[in-house]
Amino acid sequence: MLCVVMLSIVIGIGTGNLFACKPKHNDFIGPTKESFSNDFTDSNDFNNSNDSAVSLFAPRTGESVYDILYNAILNREGACDLSFFQIADSEFMAKYNLWQLIDENPVIDYLNSYNCHSQSGVVTQVTFEYKSIPDDYMKQLENAVEHAAAWIKGQLRQNYGQAELVCAINDYIAVNCQYAYKPDGVTPDDNSSNAYAVLVNSRAVCDGYAGAFILLARQFGLEAVKVSGITEPGNVRHAWNLAKVEGLWYHVDVTWNDPTPDTPGYAGHKYLLLSDKAISVPRSGSSQYHASWDSAIPRANDARYDDAFWVHEDTPISFKTMRYDEWVQMIEQTSLEDLIFDAVENNAEANVARFGYDAEKIDDEIRKLYPYIGYTYTTNSDGIVIKVGGWVMN
Repeated sequence: MLCVVMLSIVIGIGTGNLFACKPKHNDFIGPTKESFSNDFTDSNDFNNSNDSAVSLFAPRTGESVYDILYNAILNREGACDLSFFQIADSEFMAKYNLWQLIDENPVIDYLNSYNCHSQSGVVTQVTFEYKSIPDDYMKQLENAVEHAAAWIKGQLRQNYGQAELVCAINDYIAVNCQYAYKPDGVTPDDNSSNAYAVLVNSRAVCDGYAGAFILLARQFGLEAVKVSGITEPGNVRHAWNLAKVEGLWYHVDVTWNDPTPDTPGYAGHKYLLLSDKAISVPRSGSSQYHASWDSAIPRANDARYDDAFWVHEDTPISFKTMRYDEWVQMIEQTSLEDLIFDAVENNAEANVARFGYDAEKIDDEIRKLYPYIGYTYTTNSDGIVIKVGGWVMN
């Protein structure tokens, strides 16, 4: 909403809803996801952040147990011979978690169940059953990733930072996907729980959002992992991501940044690059919060983005059109007074979203500095002023 202020005050009001969702439930004969504790001290078995874009869809060239299993699932083989490795069945059940392998490699997220076969206590093979997928599944997914990557690049400066990249990935998914419900409009559709559901079908539940985020992050060489946990109120199972930005981990929940029911063109940022502390308490305008998650995942202790300028932005952010000094000002938490002074002096817009002020409050603050100035302002759907500009001295 764009408004003009001379000496009068106009307040735009909007509402938005956020919903938690349940992760997928797989019927399988092998060990359950919940029976494992993820170990990220040696995550290269699952996720090589140096993979090129091409290798996202190519077979692995290594010869480890996970490489062999990955390639078998990639090629949708009915069985994988592991007799060469002479792995005790107890060791296999304790060490090799195919669901974690799939969580960290969303390209192969179409496995329905698996079963371990052994002879004299040694694993001989693993057999697989797959979900029904189109014959050109992989080609469709590859094309969708290329399309998404092109859009994301269009939002970024030439020498973009990783924080900007995470924001652009969030925005693409939020704008191009909607939360998937069954026909009753209430129950999450767990059949739409992978990256393909997001990037090709444009409707998914939280597991799909998390998988698509990982896939697009890896397309750009950014390290990201999936987080499974509980949200409150309601003790609801949910999935989101951790992304590694400039060597530090942050929470990203694209599902909760995408409103339900779907709002075309909307991309929220309240749950973008948050610390453990920030994501574990209700954010502005919501009673929901992330109550608990796997203690084995990396810690997100850095809070520099917890109140970043994008918190109240509800449309995609184009960093390509943003002045670099403006970006630095906002990330460095420049005061509102300095932002306004700089904007008036340079006859430019000031992004004031991170302060969370409505039109009346922002007007009070501006009048303290310039009692008789006129200006325009833009609000988001919650009535928060995100930008001010168009300065006119009266």
